[in-house]
Amino acid sequence: MKKLFIAFFVMVGIFTASTIYAASLFGIVTDKNGKPVEVKVTLKEAKGAQVGQPVATDKKGAYAFKDIKPGSYVITVGTKDEWKIFVGPGETRRDLRLK
Repeated sequence: MKKLFIAFFVMVGIFTASTIYAASLFGIVTDKNGKPVEVKVTLKEAKGAQVGQPVATDKKGAYAFKDIKPGSYVITVGTKDEWKIFVGPGETRRDLRLK
């Protein structure tokens, strides 16, 4: 019985740890007229460290960052437009309209 309790708590710990560190960020980038744009998107931690490689939007303006930690980030689109965002556990959608 004791081994069963230990196994249960180990499984709960593994599930919780994988949930805490499993997040993705995705969305659509559009110009000021609402049309999708193809552009480079960069994600940085709030402290400034870049997260992975920049991604390029597709023809529909879609971008995605997978397997990131939940937390505060700065997302930069192109060379100048940036937003401070929070990514929660699971999936976070953030559509961005260029200024």
